[in-house]
Amino acid sequence: MKTFFLVREEVRNPLIEEIKEVGKIIKEKGLVKETYGNISVRYGKRMIITASGTDLGNLKNEDFVEVVDYNISSNIALVIGLKKPSIETPMHWLIYRRPDVNAIIHVHKFFESAPTTENYAPPGSVELAMEALKALKNANLINLKNHGSVAVGINLKKALEELKCL
Repeated sequence: MKTFFLVREEVRNPLIEEIKEVGKIIKEKGLVKETYGNISVRYGKRMIITASGTDLGNLKNEDFVEVVDYNISSNIALVIGLKKPSIETPMHWLIYRRPDVNAIIHVHKFFESAPTTENYAPPGSVELAMEALKALKNANLINLKNHGSVAVGINLKKALEELKCL
C-alpha cells in the first residue's frame, strides 16, 4: 500500500482515548504478542486506525492515523498523521462497507468458535481484505487463515465483546 500524507500532524479526534483504553484491555488479556494487532473506528466517511508497529497496550496520541480516503484499485491511502497507517488499512477500509460496522479489532490470536477464511492471503494485501470481507458477511468474529482474528461491532465495546475477552 502506498501512503500519501495530506498533512503531517498529530491526529485530534475524540475517539482516540477510547481506542487507547481498548488497546490496554487487549494487551492485558494477552490477545496480542508484542505490538501485533490494530484497531480502527469509522469517523464519518473516514477512519482512525493505529499506526504501523504501535504497541496496542501503550498507545500515544502520535500512534494514530486518520485515513481520509483509500483507493482499492491503486492501493493508495490518503492520510493525516505523523506515522504510516497499519499495513491492514485495506482490510479495515473494505470492512467498513458493512453499514453496521463502526469499529474493528485485529489481534493475532485464534478463536475456536470463529469461522476461518478459506484462503491464505498475505498480510496487508487487497486479497486479504477481500477474504475478510467475504467471511464477515454472516459473522462479527472471524479467523484469518494463518493471521489472527478480526472482530467487528457497531462500536469498540461491541467489537471487544466479540473477542470474548471480557
